[in-house]
Amino acid sequence: MSVVARSGQVELQDQAAMVAPGPIVLSVIGHASRRIRVDGVDRRLSAGTTGVLALDYTRSTGFHRVEIEGQVFWFATEDHKLGLEGVTRMLSHLEHLGTGWTGQALFSDGSGFLDPHVVYGWFDANADDALDAIEGVLAAPRTDDVSIHVLSRRGGSSVLTVPTLRFLRSDPQRNVVEQEGGLLTVAGHAYNPARVVARRRQRTVDTVANRRAVHLLGLLHQMLSELMRAQLPAVPKARCRLWRERVGRLSTQPLAVKLRLRPSALAHPREGPEFTDRSYIKVFDLTRTASGFGWAASVDPARCYSYIESADRIYQAYAAHRVASVLGLAQTPGAFGAAPLAFTGPEFDLYYDAVPPGDILASWRARTAVPDASRPDLLLHERATGKVAVLDAKYRVGSDGHASEDSRKEVAAYQSLYGLSSVTILYPGVGSDARVISDHGESVVEVPVVGPNDGLDQVMGLVLDRLQSPPYL
Repeated sequence: MSVVARSGQVELQDQAAMVAPGPIVLSVIGHASRRIRVDGVDRRLSAGTTGVLALDYTRSTGFHRVEIEGQVFWFATEDHKLGLEGVTRMLSHLEHLGTGWTGQALFSDGSGFLDPHVVYGWFDANADDALDAIEGVLAAPRTDDVSIHVLSRRGGSSVLTVPTLRFLRSDPQRNVVEQEGGLLTVAGHAYNPARVVARRRQRTVDTVANRRAVHLLGLLHQMLSELMRAQLPAVPKARCRLWRERVGRLSTQPLAVKLRLRPSALAHPREGPEFTDRSYIKVFDLTRTASGFGWAASVDPARCYSYIESADRIYQAYAAHRVASVLGLAQTPGAFGAAPLAFTGPEFDLYYDAVPPGDILASWRARTAVPDASRPDLLLHERATGKVAVLDAKYRVGSDGHASEDSRKEVAAYQSLYGLSSVTILYPGVGSDARVISDHGESVVEVPVVGPNDGLDQVMGLVLDRLQSPPYL
């Protein structure tokens, strides 16, 4: 069987093929079933020898999973802006700016980096098997022998000499008893230990394999909770709810309660029953695939990973740091994005993704019965003069390589709302130059921000020259 994405005639294999974004037609040859699953959603192929399915990935940067008759295929779509490599480059640059930014700081717990459709695809393929395996472990956990030290009133071969002497010296008046013929002689008096430290063998369920099962259960609960906050269709959301309810029931089992707060064993090597027991083997294998949804700027993206829903936010954060770097601004204390004032310096303050403070910038609606709550991406404030500039980061590019017309229409709303004659668009215009569109005393400044060598330091003057005093304070 073969699957072809007819956007450049790319045949899909087990490794992700790159497909141009836009309307895509999947053609399946040599199949018996008309049922196909794309990113965890059931779909139907058209009838005929060659099954066909039309999809629209016009605004898509990420990986997509196709499953048909037990075979899995992957393809990646890449938009016409910075693409996967460009987004990864932005994240890597953010990591090394020294500003304290991390994926967790901007996206709270990292969930923003995950495409919910791809994560749902993993649950669709693996959730029932994972929960069955975890349930088997919790119902009949394997135990292991461990050696523990205990205080004992009996001697024998299990007594540990060095720990016992240390124990006796810690409180001699309580831990030794004067007796004729005692084992210890001090100043002509004989003493016997009241208690000794001995070695005992004990069976325990606190093993790496059991911890792994319990901690995988916790990881599934976290992923399902994040997934249910996404915009999923009704059927996938209902299935996620049932899976999470089952996770909740399993979390009340005695072994789960006992081990849930112990140090995580998810990354430990395979041990003991994970070589021989079917349930433990399944838990180990699925832990590896579930843990693969993580991300770090220092490694290549996993093939299950997607930037589809995060590219706009990543670009917004990147643009903010680039502007702050050019102006010599330092990040304020705390996690980036946690406070409205994100950067400050000798002359300027830079607010990020926040409702502007009322004494710095106000709209004409600010004092009406229905005040607005607009949040410009960036608000630059010159403290000495009180002048401001509104900058909007748009991860879009028009057909001419400059900012898109949609972007210009959106920033025009800021001009009207705040009474400003000029606004700035920051956009990923690779190879384009900054420009000013102006007439009738109004202007839009378009500035490409694509990397350290984009010349932003040379064109920032276009923004600073148009700083103005807010008219509605």
